[in-house]
Amino acid sequence: MKVISIDLPWKEDKKGRRVLAIADLDGNVKITQASDDNELLGLVHESAKPRSIILLDIPIDGCENLVGEHFRLIDKAIARQTLPALPASKAKSRGKGLKELLESDKKRSKVYEIYPYAVYKFLAFLKDRNLLQYLNYSRFDALLDERFRTYWPPKYKREKKWEKRLGNMEYLYSLLTDTDIGLEFSPSLRRPSSSYTLNDLNMLSDEYDACLGAIVGIYFANNSSYACVAGDSNSGSMLLLADRWLSKQLSKQVRVYRKGFEI
Repeated sequence: MKVISIDLPWKEDKKGRRVLAIADLDGNVKITQASDDNELLGLVHESAKPRSIILLDIPIDGCENLVGEHFRLIDKAIARQTLPALPASKAKSRGKGLKELLESDKKRSKVYEIYPYAVYKFLAFLKDRNLLQYLNYSRFDALLDERFRTYWPPKYKREKKWEKRLGNMEYLYSLLTDTDIGLEFSPSLRRPSSSYTLNDLNMLSDEYDACLGAIVGIYFANNSSYACVAGDSNSGSMLLLADRWLSKQLSKQVRVYRKGFEI
């Protein structure tokens, strides 16, 4: 089985900016790029093993049911407990179309929607409180609390000051390479550099987003207690990292389940 996390633009005609983080269940990760959707689909086809998990950073389900609305039920639940999402209405049917193409492969891969920044906030909150190691335990603890709602990790995308953004991306780099998360990159994950232009940092942000998606995919594939799916196929769903506290909060608005049973 492989976990293939894809960061991609919401508009199909936008060239480049398609990054794949291809991982095995031991956390070995390779990053590659595609120039357009055809190349992306080809890379996934080449890399996927039977019953792989494919992750897309774009709304997949529920967009067709938006009538006079821009946000799905899952978007509202995430915004209330974690952080706001972009209007799902802007994605139109792009995510759903890609899912159908990717799941039509005879390898019977399964496609899930992800939100990398939500994964980042969860991991950063734990890192700042020296709790990351708990993700490797078999227990299902309440690691978060009410402070999580108002906690904001260093912005690595929309920070306008270049020097501060560089420092924030260095923070995310240290998070992705933390031994408690356990990823191994080959070749090595690119580190932010003072020689990078703004465009370089944008491209690096895409790589980091794909890596964040790979983390939740690996945890889910390995049956971690802290990986769950929130929402449903009718109104939209996301694969997330959540502890007992966050799972309980989300379940007040949407269905939350881990492999085999609901939370």
